[in-house]
Amino acid sequence: MDVAQEALLKIEAHEKECSIRYEAIQRQLDQADARFDRLEKLMLQGFGMMGGVIALAMAVLEFAR
Repeated sequence: MDVAQEALLKIEAHEKECSIRYEAIQRQLDQADARFDRLEKLMLQGFGMMGGVIALAMAVLEFAR
């Protein structure tokens, strides 16, 4: 086997390993994305509840005047 053929085989093996590694990285990113989506939803719900509580408190304080 000549040097060029050996180099080509090494490059192909390297590309295969990188492909596997990048697929694993993509899976991890997809899982993190799902967690961030859930966190964002919880935060938005919390902000909405805080806004409601603040509005209710302001109404009660205005009525108590």
